[in-house]
This record gives sequence, C-alpha cells and structure tokens, in this order.
Amino acid sequence: LGIFDQPFGDWYEDQSPFWVNRFVTAPLPYGANPIIPPTDVGVQLRGGFQWGAMGQVADYTVWTANGPGFTQSTCTDNTPPSPLPTCPSVALVGDTLTSPNNIHLNSHTPAFGTRLRIYPLPVDSNLGRLELGASTYNGKWLNGLWFNSWGVDFNYFKANLQARGEWLQTYRQMPNGTGADNRQGWYVQMGYFLTGLRLPFLPSTANELINKLEPLVRYAGVNQRAIVQSEILTTPSIGSTGSPAIFAPHAREVALGLDYWFAPSVVWQNEFDFELPRAGGFYSDTGQPVGATPNDHAFVSQFAVGF
Repeated sequence: LGIFDQPFGDWYEDQSPFWVNRFVTAPLPYGANPIIPPTDVGVQLRGGFQWGAMGQVADYTVWTANGPGFTQSTCTDNTPPSPLPTCPSVALVGDTLTSPNNIHLNSHTPAFGTRLRIYPLPVDSNLGRLELGASTYNGKWLNGLWFNSWGVDFNYFKANLQARGEWLQTYRQMPNGTGADNRQGWYVQMGYFLTGLRLPFLPSTANELINKLEPLVRYAGVNQRAIVQSEILTTPSIGSTGSPAIFAPHAREVALGLDYWFAPSVVWQNEFDFELPRAGGFYSDTGQPVGATPNDHAFVSQFAVGF
C-alpha cells in the first residue's frame, strides 16, 4: 500500500537500483524515455506456491494503482499562480510519462496489473536457475482512453553466467481520431564472472584482480512512430548519457560493460555505449520527420555501494 516500483516485468522492482543493475544505464525501454511507468501509487497482493520438485515454484503479484499519465494530458493552459502546467492541453504521440500522485491528476482512472513468474528447473537438476515471467498493466490514461501493455521476460543464471531479457509492448488510445500511440521495447544482456580464472603467465596478484571482473554485453531497442522534440533531454544525468539518439523513434543500443567487484554489494562499473538508431519516425509536436540522428558513442563509469 502506497507508492511502489512498478511490478511489471523484472526491471523496475528487482534490477533498477544502481548497485543491482549490472550496467550504469538502464536498457532503452526503461531508460530516459520509458514506455512503462516506473512507479505508481496503489495497493498490491502477492503470493507464491510450489508446484513440483524442490525449486519448481511460482509467484504472482496483482495490483491496482492510479495508473499512467502523460505530459501533455496534464497540461491545462493554466496561468500563474496555478500550480498546474501551462503548456497546451494537446495529447501528442510520443508523450513522455509523468510521475504518479495520489489525486488522479495524471491518470483520471485506476490501472490494474498482474505479473506471474514461474521457475521450471528443479534445484537438483544442476541446470542452473531459470525464471520465466509475463506481465500486463492496463488502465485509462485520459478519461475513457485506454492504455494497455504486456510483456514477457526471462532470467537465467548458472555458476558464473547470468543472462536476462525482456520484450514489452504498449497501446495508447489517442483522442480526436489520432492513430494509436503504440510502442515496443526489448533488451537482452549477458555477463560472466571471471572468478576462478587462472592465467599461468600472470602473477597471483594479477589473477586475483582478474577474478573480481565481470564482462557484460547488452543489446536494447525501442520502436515507436513519433517522439516529442521539445521533451528530448540531452543533459547527462545519473543513469543517462544525454545522447539524443536514445530518444529516436527506432533507437538501438549496444552496451559493453566491465564491472570490478570489491564485495557483493560494492562495485566499480564501466560501460561503453554504441547508439545505432534506425531511420524513420517524426516529431509529433512539429510534424517534421526526425531525419538523421547521430550514432553517438559514450563512456560512463560509476562506483556503487548497496545497502
């Protein structure tokens, strides 16, 4: 009960803390211009059960909350001293999501969500641990206009290997006969701890340093038909490089990471991003085509301590 990380998929709730996320940045569907609300205000019900051998379990989460809101849908042409935004109240394809509140200003009606996760591999199979999940989140973002979303995800680890990925899709009904604002996103990533690796030509001190490294790779993408040019933020911030390419309607990103683990919750993270946006799409606030978007490269590094 209260404000919580969105239980949709695995990212917001389980992976978004910077000392848990293996990378410095979030994958594109959950990054600077997310396609699912990061947090919400509401109530949840959770449970789990064993359905087979030891380790073959499932868990579920159902929730209701204030629901999604978008920037243009909360603007009302107000003038000071009104605390409400003063931008035109025109809903645009590609609007960014707004933060939740407890008065339905942003969302107008509640939303409902469900997530089911199943773990099919028994512990004694020695095949590692596999999680398969499915989520849905639905509500009306502006009076009678629907916002629907669904996604599937996986998480696998065995010994030093860990991998995860997700596919998600949203449908937003638009007013005044405008075509639907549909968005898709995905990412897949893999990492491998070098613990136990011994290179005979290196001294023991160097091998000890190598054993604390975790190389990583991630591929992520987003598809949507338009974005709002005035909402593109190019100022670097925590978890964001500030590249305009991550806002592209058909953004693509390859991220290479190298983490150095001082302790299980103390890590030095390093990441190199290759932005590879595809062509297509338009700016919904100007009607102009997006045109060429730079294939930016960025290096980011941070020191993270968990608690």
